[in-house]
Amino acid sequence: MDLPDFSIAEMQSLSVEGSGRRRHPSVPEAARSEDFGSSYDWTTLWYDAVQRDGELLLICPKLLNFKAFISDGALRADGSAISVSRVRHHRRHDVVRLRTRAPVTRLETSNGRWRRDSGVSPDQSALFAGLNASVHISRNNRLDWIADWARFHIGEHGLEAMLVLDNGSDAYPPQAILDTLASTGLKRVVILKVPHPYGPVRQKKRGGGAKFLQPAMLNLARLRFLYRARAVLNADLDELVWTRAGSVFDAAVQSRLGFVTFDGRWRMPAIDAEAPYRHSDHRFQRATDKPCPTKYCLRPDSWLGRQSWDVHHPEVLLPLDWLARKDMGYWHCRGITTNWKSYDRLGFNKVGPEDPFTAETLDRLLPNR
Repeated sequence: MDLPDFSIAEMQSLSVEGSGRRRHPSVPEAARSEDFGSSYDWTTLWYDAVQRDGELLLICPKLLNFKAFISDGALRADGSAISVSRVRHHRRHDVVRLRTRAPVTRLETSNGRWRRDSGVSPDQSALFAGLNASVHISRNNRLDWIADWARFHIGEHGLEAMLVLDNGSDAYPPQAILDTLASTGLKRVVILKVPHPYGPVRQKKRGGGAKFLQPAMLNLARLRFLYRARAVLNADLDELVWTRAGSVFDAAVQSRLGFVTFDGRWRMPAIDAEAPYRHSDHRFQRATDKPCPTKYCLRPDSWLGRQSWDVHHPEVLLPLDWLARKDMGYWHCRGITTNWKSYDRLGFNKVGPEDPFTAETLDRLLPNR
């Protein structure tokens, strides 16, 4: 099979715009932020429709009051009725499985006189089969940050492939990310165009988060691209995974659970350093060194790897934080941010001492950066 080493992919999304329906707000009015109305996803029915193993998989925001749009009577595949096999309702997204006897090219839904259809995306798991891969959602992150993240993890862990979910960056086109990563030594890169709203960010005092997109995209990544990868690392582009125990991918593969998890610590640039910062500037501890929530690496064909993926752990009833490794973790780089959230991460004024292990590792893997 002739596989493209570096490519751009799109989703086959469908909106209920024009139907007269809007998604019910999932957050009480008292807990909504000022920008809730402009950042909430009111109309997306499914982010993508993926053909796989005799099924169509619809990866959706929370369906809430949109369930009628995915009922047996509403859906047609290439003009013929299609049955819903199962709907899995997760914490912040839903996945609909539809039975198919043959490959489908168009999927339609209707409500009264309103009708709309979308195309169908192929199973692209062959692109990442057998590779050590990472997955990220990104919007307008500096290109040198993305390249530095790749170089660090290639050198320290044997990273081979990246799936970047580009959430509507307007500072550069998706091709610019491919061009940047082409020189890092990666074997494969896919940029998936994700033009949908990220969702309202949780407020520190009142809550009110309604971020459907990120967990849904992690599971679209799992179901369409990554389920045949050797192992998958879920870490953000401002998080560098350190180790005293070899590759995090090898650790996940060799684990009885097919899974390793680890927490993070903030790392800071020098107080007198000038922005824009690079990862290599982040060698100082934070004055109050509290742990950051866990991230993880897993084998997709393991039991945990087949569960729904969420930001900090797979979505299972069992607590997993107690499994956090002490011989690996991540450095959360304070200055690697576009400051898109509601608090000022670049407004730090308390920096602790330099950490020798962090400094040595950065000098070894990101020299002169």
